[in-house]
Amino acid sequence: MRVFTREKIYSSSLARGAAQGDRETIRAMMIGWWPFIQAFERAIDVRVGHLPIKPLVARFGQSKIKAFFSEAREAVREMKEEEGSHAVLWAEGAKEFGLDLYADNYPILPSVQTLIANADSDDPVVFFSWLAAVEYIAEELAAYLCHSPKFTDKFARGHWTWGLAHDEHEHDGPSHLEIDEDLARAYHPALDPEIARAALTANMHECIRLFEIASYDIHGTINETIQ
Repeated sequence: MRVFTREKIYSSSLARGAAQGDRETIRAMMIGWWPFIQAFERAIDVRVGHLPIKPLVARFGQSKIKAFFSEAREAVREMKEEEGSHAVLWAEGAKEFGLDLYADNYPILPSVQTLIANADSDDPVVFFSWLAAVEYIAEELAAYLCHSPKFTDKFARGHWTWGLAHDEHEHDGPSHLEIDEDLARAYHPALDPEIARAALTANMHECIRLFEIASYDIHGTINETIQ
């Protein structure tokens, strides 16, 4: 999945333009992805304290699920807090390119709105698959751009803080990505792990494919809007 994600990012004209230090492309990236970054934080917030337990108790037993959910709820809560701070870091990075993302009313592209709608899914398998895919995308995009001097040199401090938060973030316990994948597998009704694996892979591929489409739209449409 990581290799699949990396290939999509490397082939993206939006990511490549940003890596080459093109200011207008970077501005387009900051504007275009902003609605999803805000919506992603809200989507996680909705799930805090509302994860359905009964289906898992029926499958795995109450004692095991009680211990697991004690950690999982805390992890989801931590995700929400971190995504909120990451949204601030994204907006602060955008300021270095003359953008006030909180004050200005920029358009939400239909392809980005599609991603937002899927991130709000009530299906926990889809929801946690989507979260996992977004983690893959954020980590690989951060690694790509944070290791491009033409991109990082455009920032006053010589680094992109949002990117570093995803490129170098470490956890004491399981990572958010691991927890997302564990929860998606746990909620999938199939007893055969290969069936669950195939479903999760399909969900994540779909998410990454939609990100690829949205990135091309952002590169073309937003660039035209801000020029």
